[in-house]
Amino acid sequence: MPPNPSLGLRERLAKLGIRSYDVPIHEQPKDWLITQFKAGATDYPINVSLIMKNIIWQLRARILSKDKPPYKELIRTFWYMYIKPTLARADSLVHETDQYDQLVDTLVRLVKDFSVMDYKDIGFRDDNQANRKVALNAHVIVYAEKVGHQDFLTEMADKYQVSTIALGGQPSVMNVEYFVDDIKARGLDIRRSFYLFGIVDYDTSGWIVRNSFIEDLARYKITNIKNTDLIHPDMLSPEEIQNSRYPIPDKAGMAKKNTAWLRQTRQMRYQNQKHLGPDNDAKGNRIIWGLEAEAISTKRIAEKLDALLPPLLGQNERLLRISNLEKLNQSIRDLILFKVT
Repeated sequence: MPPNPSLGLRERLAKLGIRSYDVPIHEQPKDWLITQFKAGATDYPINVSLIMKNIIWQLRARILSKDKPPYKELIRTFWYMYIKPTLARADSLVHETDQYDQLVDTLVRLVKDFSVMDYKDIGFRDDNQANRKVALNAHVIVYAEKVGHQDFLTEMADKYQVSTIALGGQPSVMNVEYFVDDIKARGLDIRRSFYLFGIVDYDTSGWIVRNSFIEDLARYKITNIKNTDLIHPDMLSPEEIQNSRYPIPDKAGMAKKNTAWLRQTRQMRYQNQKHLGPDNDAKGNRIIWGLEAEAISTKRIAEKLDALLPPLLGQNERLLRISNLEKLNQSIRDLILFKVT
């Protein structure tokens, strides 16, 4: 259970077991690590979650106090430099459990659930940085679940000067944090209306990604959102749906989530929803059908955006001139770099 966010920072840190240490934790010998972090340990000599939280917090404190420069490395690099060798030294590194995933989850919880830090406090590099862009019309965001749509997103960004982001599956809280920071750097008031256009699978998992992205934007104070889904049954004919649909796994672990997804999609009142069930098989088991985002061509998606985007953009001569100047400046920088090198 996360500490109550209404508590002060000191109280939240105490509940998390985070405290200050006079020496770099990740450099200490085995006996010291076990003495300091054995409280709450069960499967290993040390409490792995506890030491991860304290190493993260110590690095953050040293960076914010200017004792160290911003980290500017990937989270995976942090794992190899700070966490993995420390766990190995304390006889607590295992291969049966993905402890790198545990580190990623610990960071997410410190940022999102416990609200004691931001990723930018440490300065982690975002390995998804190349798949996001903030443009002049930053309040309009075309997003995709899969990186495979990145080329199409780039085309839309160039054509309409809108913001784009490919989430690469489940959205990263860090990716969204940096994305919103880029939007703020444009001087945009994040209290204004934002218009989202989503390219995600029309199934339970796709909508989990969709909803997580919207929730993460809200966490960073972008709350006045109108979302438009670009992948849905009315983008196809009934015949195309029959050829493209696929059964969504409806096992016990997913059945409740599937029912919630069906409830949401029924509210959209798509005329062709009836072609996606739910149906019943010969044994009376429920069959729910979904659509991959790739079932709808980017040509058809582009035609939809051509109809929806222009009224939101206010593309005037001034914006176009700014856009052209930015492209010219980049071309000049590239030419200078070419001449120099």
